[in-house]
Amino acid sequence: MAGVPHLQELNDKYRSKGFEIVAVSKEDAGTIQSKLIDAKKVTYGVVKADIGSLYATRGIPHCWVLDADGKCLFHGHPSNVTAANVEEWVKTLAPTKVDKELAKELSGAVKAFDKGEYGKALTDTKAVAAEATDELVKADAAYLEGLIQKHIDMDKAKIEKAAGAGDKVAQAKALDEAAAKFKGSEIGDTWAGESKELKKSKEYKDCAKASEELEKLRPKIEDMAPKSARKALEKIADKYPDTPAGKEAAELAKRYN
Repeated sequence: MAGVPHLQELNDKYRSKGFEIVAVSKEDAGTIQSKLIDAKKVTYGVVKADIGSLYATRGIPHCWVLDADGKCLFHGHPSNVTAANVEEWVKTLAPTKVDKELAKELSGAVKAFDKGEYGKALTDTKAVAAEATDELVKADAAYLEGLIQKHIDMDKAKIEKAAGAGDKVAQAKALDEAAAKFKGSEIGDTWAGESKELKKSKEYKDCAKASEELEKLRPKIEDMAPKSARKALEKIADKYPDTPAGKEAAELAKRYN
């Protein structure tokens, strides 16, 4: 990362639009601090980890550009990541900051948006739009509401993806996160209510229990006799056949024949 200084420029320019750089190195923390953070004055995220087992690479440095769902949009040498690339990638992202000056009537809504309080930003923006007589104020309110709508669409997609996969735990988590961001708004209240009802369901309770049992078993599997490991995994699979953890347990059990 030290050899590609343009990454700092890209991070500074596009972070408010939802694009963020995180550098990963398996070097010791002291080396990372002195050679990258201190020497190059980077302000993007830097973590110590070895991701070679997760992402294949034929050289260092190497980068991967992932979308909000974890899909890889690009991988290769970081010098090949250009502003033009990033401009294209951020078109569908939800910005985290308002990137232009808006009418003073919207100052409270803008401040809330920049703090990630999208529910307050939404209600304040709607209130300003309802009372505005100035067309420029109305236009600015519509612009800000459009930015907020991107976050609504992103959260809806995350909720629907979890629901489609039958993962009730992930669905409830997505609902809770969305409700927290949109607290104080109608849609935030709706999501909070949906989460509350979902957590009462047998499907949610089965998903949660299956996940809990599999996670307790997972670290013990390799130390168990193959027959015992298979039996323990099949027990979870048979008990919770329609849950993501139950299906994963069934697949894992096949390894211990």
